[in-house]
Amino acid sequence: MSRYAANLSMLFPNLAFLRRFDAAASAGFDTVEFWWTTPSDLEGRSLDRFASDVAATGLKVGLINFDGGDLAAGERGLASDPTRIGRFRESVPRAIELASRLGCRKLNALAGNLVADQSAQVQLDILADNVAAAAEQASTAGIVVLLEVLNRVDAPHYLLHDSSGALGFIERLARPNVRFQLDVYHLGMGGEDSAAVIRAAGSMVGHVQFADVPGRHEPGTGRLDWGGIHRALREIGYHDVIGLEYAPSDPSTCDLSFPDRFGGL
Repeated sequence: MSRYAANLSMLFPNLAFLRRFDAAASAGFDTVEFWWTTPSDLEGRSLDRFASDVAATGLKVGLINFDGGDLAAGERGLASDPTRIGRFRESVPRAIELASRLGCRKLNALAGNLVADQSAQVQLDILADNVAAAAEQASTAGIVVLLEVLNRVDAPHYLLHDSSGALGFIERLARPNVRFQLDVYHLGMGGEDSAAVIRAAGSMVGHVQFADVPGRHEPGTGRLDWGGIHRALREIGYHDVIGLEYAPSDPSTCDLSFPDRFGGL
């Protein structure tokens, strides 16, 4: 499983979050990724203690999300919300410190939902300011800041809902350490051709995540063309780790055999 990073915010759901690290190692992963941790996830541990515990497992950390707000309540990030600028800016140095402690070189910033009585352009301007500020701080630590698309079915109010808008935003921002997080599930649910988006994004792709469409389960359970996706990734020269951000079809067993079924994809 060395090509893949286990997203511990979704895989091994029958285990408490802190127990998922050992489960990932036992399953053969050497890299993990996860969303911003909640107090419930940490079971009373400080971020400093958490970082030490993760480092002790020997696992690499390929990606962490910035604070995305209350995801369970429908929030999808803070970075474009005019009422949450302070919270986002405060979260940036904490996320960079945690990532640096863990040797992680990618931080994903969820753009946030559209806010009533604000235009999308106003929020895009706020997003640009916040991401530029985060990227400036992250650059000194050698960290890339990522932006991703979320589909309209699962996140109907999300600000960045298609690849052309997200890639255009990243191009206009023109920051060398701001890149595109390409999640084939969200692209597929939005009716986009993932392979075509991969080719269009090219070197702007900073991270890739896998889940099939529909259902957001493991590759091979839906309709995505995995051979075409991998060919496109090879064409653009993407050789970095790929995050497995899916809901296991059977949470009790968390079947991880799909690479063998697909010839080691």
